[in-house]
Amino acid sequence: MTGQRLVVLVEDRAGPPCEAAHGLSLWLESGGAVLLVDTGPDPGVLTRNAARLGLDLGRVEAVLLSHGHYDHTGGLPAVVAARGGRCLRVFMHPSAVRERFSLRTGSPRSIGMPVASREALAAPGVSVTLAPGPTTVGPGVWVTGTIPRRHPGNGDAFLVLDPDGRTPDRFEDDQAVVVEGTGGLTVICGCAHSGVVNILDHVARLRPGVPLARLVGGLHLGGSPAGAVGKVVDEVADRGLRQCAVGHCTGERAEEVFSARFPGAVRLVCGAELSSP
Repeated sequence: MTGQRLVVLVEDRAGPPCEAAHGLSLWLESGGAVLLVDTGPDPGVLTRNAARLGLDLGRVEAVLLSHGHYDHTGGLPAVVAARGGRCLRVFMHPSAVRERFSLRTGSPRSIGMPVASREALAAPGVSVTLAPGPTTVGPGVWVTGTIPRRHPGNGDAFLVLDPDGRTPDRFEDDQAVVVEGTGGLTVICGCAHSGVVNILDHVARLRPGVPLARLVGGLHLGGSPAGAVGKVVDEVADRGLRQCAVGHCTGERAEEVFSARFPGAVRLVCGAELSSP
């Protein structure tokens, strides 16, 4: 697949003229289609950054949601509004709409898909494709669906499915976006809650013999011990990836380890355009 373009629309860091926000959204052009991987935390920052970068959200044909957290789904109403009733496909896991909470501050805080985004899923022109397993989006682009766990995931005891904290979130809705190119596969993660090694191995099993070329996105390693981060980076390197572009929830320490292990590794910044591997 040729003609790929990947631009960071929303991220925790920003370069001029964009503004930063906790979340992730990536503009993806592939094979003539315009897609959006996640939408950031709210419609405002997504709309403003797109305008500053000269990117028309009305051109987006499909939104691919990596999981249901607000910082990846909150901007969806902006895309629906920009489409003005024209067809917009949304690909997501069936569990992406579940209520989710964080207990990190001691009291429950809702971190699931915002009400406005859930309502946007039922707006005129929106067509939702539920993807519990591998699902084709278009030529050379697909989502993985649920990731099998053969290695430890990035479990977080503070992230739960009920405000009382009785039900841990196993992140069954966590999925990756895969883009096929002449140099191999680009694997895009929102937060990699299911574990980046599990994601890479699952993609490799689904496309045997096709090299893993590039890893992009958040890896949720910010709270991991140094030894665990080093082991994950070693295992990622063992998969033969040539490029890494990480940010959002990856964590400063993990980003430094990736930069040391992968020459030319990129830290995601709003407004950056990533070159093809």
